[in-house]
Amino acid sequence: MSTSRSESQSSPPAAQAAALGSFFEEVLDLLEAWKPRIEAIFSDPASPPARREVDCVVEPLAAALLGGTRYPLAGGGFVAAQGAVSDAPWHMAWWQGRSKEVQMLTSIESMGEAYSRREWFTVPLDTGASHITGPYVDFICTDEYTVTLTSPVSVAGDVVGVVGADVFVESLEEILLPGLRELHREASLVNRVGRVVVSADPQLAAGRLLVGDWRNAADPLTMELRGAEYAGRRAAVHACGQLPLAIAIPAR
Repeated sequence: MSTSRSESQSSPPAAQAAALGSFFEEVLDLLEAWKPRIEAIFSDPASPPARREVDCVVEPLAAALLGGTRYPLAGGGFVAAQGAVSDAPWHMAWWQGRSKEVQMLTSIESMGEAYSRREWFTVPLDTGASHITGPYVDFICTDEYTVTLTSPVSVAGDVVGVVGADVFVESLEEILLPGLRELHREASLVNRVGRVVVSADPQLAAGRLLVGDWRNAADPLTMELRGAEYAGRRAAVHACGQLPLAIAIPAR
């Protein structure tokens, strides 16, 4: 999940950026493997599952994901779309931490609204594609600075919810900082709108706007760095494959 120094020196920046995004790709692949099990219980639109049936399917999947040692994930599970389960307007089958403490929202409408407007929930439902949200403070479950990976679950063309996993920014630093430092002493992983997720520059905090929306930039290789301290410096921004993440490398 990180590149060696020799690989860093010999690989083009685009390849190095893709390698630094491999952690996220691997976690999304794990979530993708959950989908057939969950799709099966929603296969009959005339007889949607109850919350207990959803929990029985999702709990062992979440336990295996959170109990492993390869990925330092803070939480994971399935969040149903409105009206997808038979006995509640909303349902969140989500487990937190290695103790796998369950975090489930009740059928009260206002509780469902706590997540129904969040980016990690709405974007996969609207686009039909996987998404990475953050960094943000997760007020629903942990009150920690978090990145959330989510992917939609669809049955017969209808999205019934999202599968997802949380990772704390602190854990991402342990995974990504070695590779970022090898790439450049000021290299930063930024999200889709150019905010810092993790940076090799100790002065840059997570959430800081660094380069703006690189996806719509006229030339991502010459983007202006935001902030008076950069005094007009620019950065080359390299996408991490197809992820909504990129590596920003300040010009020397």
